[in-house]
Amino acid sequence: MGKKILLINSDLSRNRGDRAIAEGNIELIRSQFPDATITGISQSPKRDAKWFGINFLDMDFQSLSPWQLLRLCRAARSNDIVLWGGGELLKDYTNKASLWYWTVKMTAVRLSNSSLFGMYQGIGPTKSTSSKRLIVYLVNRCKGFIVRDEESYEKLVQWGANEDTLRWASDPAVLPTPQPMSADLRATLSAEFAIDKSFLENFICIGPRDWFHYKQSGILPFAYRKRLFELVGKSYETKSPQYEQYVGQLGKMVREISRKQKTNVLFVPMHMSEGDSALCQTLAAYVNPSQKSAVLDKDILSPADIRATMAKAKTMIGFRLHSTIIAVSAGVPSITLYYVDKGRVFFDQIQQSVYALPIETTLEDGFVTRLDTMVREVVKKQSSIRKSISASTGVLRDQVVTTFQEVMRHE
Repeated sequence: MGKKILLINSDLSRNRGDRAIAEGNIELIRSQFPDATITGISQSPKRDAKWFGINFLDMDFQSLSPWQLLRLCRAARSNDIVLWGGGELLKDYTNKASLWYWTVKMTAVRLSNSSLFGMYQGIGPTKSTSSKRLIVYLVNRCKGFIVRDEESYEKLVQWGANEDTLRWASDPAVLPTPQPMSADLRATLSAEFAIDKSFLENFICIGPRDWFHYKQSGILPFAYRKRLFELVGKSYETKSPQYEQYVGQLGKMVREISRKQKTNVLFVPMHMSEGDSALCQTLAAYVNPSQKSAVLDKDILSPADIRATMAKAKTMIGFRLHSTIIAVSAGVPSITLYYVDKGRVFFDQIQQSVYALPIETTLEDGFVTRLDTMVREVVKKQSSIRKSISASTGVLRDQVVTTFQEVMRHE
């Protein structure tokens, strides 16, 4: 009889990047445990069972309900192995409360099942000494813990994590490869997003992120702070001059690139509830009038559909990390504008660091010209870049698989 495995994944309900991670983790589990019964966590269990082909508990991955925690612990107890991750769950630069949330939750899970493993997590920017101690505590509670880059590994070692159970590789979202675009997908793109055959023959992808609009390192997550203000009839989110400059610069970039490259533009919001879709709609209005634009803002496409669609692009300009990981895994030459180091680190891994820029670059006077020049270079060198990233992702895929196999030997 096969293993029973509980996957405590990140946000499948709203985050397309977390879905790509789950895809990779499920592929890993199936490669190592072909007969395993896999159970994940989702607020949309029927939809995600269809998309991922595994069982799901009907549960929010960030539920604050004690009853849901008891349900999760019972599920952990009834499974042979519990896998936790990936994503960037452990950090304090966005807020400090989430670390306490994961400390309580995963301590309870660990008491329910000692076969707990961390899966390809990124250790985000963390300043507080108490936060670092919490992170090390959680890492050391795991039977094995895999991080997705060497810098995360070095942070944990420096902070006092157990090196014997700690390993590093890349992000599991690099594992899946695009399938040929099906007739059903083409029909959906046409009917729901007005994307026809001619559009697909000449387009670039842009995966922007709303940024420069909220204070970092507060106590509560941004979404909860915003909710509290709305409860008392106040608006929390303010559009600073820096934010307005950012959006204006992106708009100019979109207009310049679509005009000079004579290309259609496909906007791919990666998070469905954090302002990405609204920003995409704003930027779509800047596309040169002689070209077409489309926004994948209806959440009806599976992770495999997103990857198959991105695979047709000439290039990807990505802000959220997994917009570029999905594109690169599909062989698409990419440029990243990273807001924390995880974007830079991934482009180092695929030997494309020349195409990685900090997001603050968008506020500089020469940004539009610089990006236009970079896109022209990427398109011109498209063939050689595709070969290079194909070789690099091949190495990363092997590394992800062998690291998982090594850690699972302890099970």
